[in-house]
Amino acid sequence: MKRSHAELLLMTVIILRSTSYLCSKVGLDSLPPLELLAIRFSLAFVILAVIFRKRIGMTLTRQVLHNAVIMGGLLSACMSCELISLTMINSSTAAFLENTAVVWVLLLGALRHRRLPNKLTGACTLAIFCGIALLTLRGTAFQFSLGEGICLCASLFYAVWLLATNTLSRQSDPLVLGIVQFGVLACFTGIGAVLFETPVLPAQPIEWEVILVLTFVCTIFGFTFQPVAQRYTTAEKAGLFSALNPLVAAILGWLVLQEEMGLPQIAGSTLILTGIILLQTVGKEKEGTAKNTATPKLPKIGTAKVNGQPSGQ
Repeated sequence: MKRSHAELLLMTVIILRSTSYLCSKVGLDSLPPLELLAIRFSLAFVILAVIFRKRIGMTLTRQVLHNAVIMGGLLSACMSCELISLTMINSSTAAFLENTAVVWVLLLGALRHRRLPNKLTGACTLAIFCGIALLTLRGTAFQFSLGEGICLCASLFYAVWLLATNTLSRQSDPLVLGIVQFGVLACFTGIGAVLFETPVLPAQPIEWEVILVLTFVCTIFGFTFQPVAQRYTTAEKAGLFSALNPLVAAILGWLVLQEEMGLPQIAGSTLILTGIILLQTVGKEKEGTAKNTATPKLPKIGTAKVNGQPSGQ
């Protein structure tokens, strides 16, 4: 897969996953957060395991299981913290804190590789971060409480999950890895729901509608193909592309819930799109220039021929 196609796929799955804000907000009115996650990811795992059973049977190894436990554990921690925080703080503050992952990925990546990000990536990160703040905070009085702390943990777990996915997806079949991590996530959240919540069987039609949208749109497509796409791009770009999540969520909130979309939100949206477009266009131009100006390889000694005889003899 070409990098441009992989990045287009990555942006698509992030955009589709942004509908989870709206659906989770509706589902949490009547369902406990861990139970909602357990049902959602159990359904996704069973459906995908049936569809790709032959591929899973051929490629499932101990290493795939090991990597899936790591990724599933990180993702379950991220999403559990996210939904729990949504029951304690307003959605605009949560949206801002969750998407500080844009900065976390850059900082953790710099520590991991022991080098600073290039100027273009740093400038795009700053623009996107400011855009997220303008888009999501909406003048909210920010006070750091337990809910904000849990939400910030969700952001950090998501950043680590992105970095882990970027590495582990190169070691095995990324599609199978993405599917098996759902089974791990379903087990962890299911155990948590039994231990810490009072499970309630969904009975209302709206509850099943929410679960089905979260399962098919946000999970089966929205998460399954992210390891596939990240195999051909960088974790830093994946982190920056995640800024599309609050952007699309804000647009959906404006269209569906009649939420405000004033001048600060428009300015924030513009900054996010500008940062991503610059990263894609200017970044690719620089990559192309670097390839074109690369020093050509010299022939190996002993392979060139002089008067019909190999040189160096």
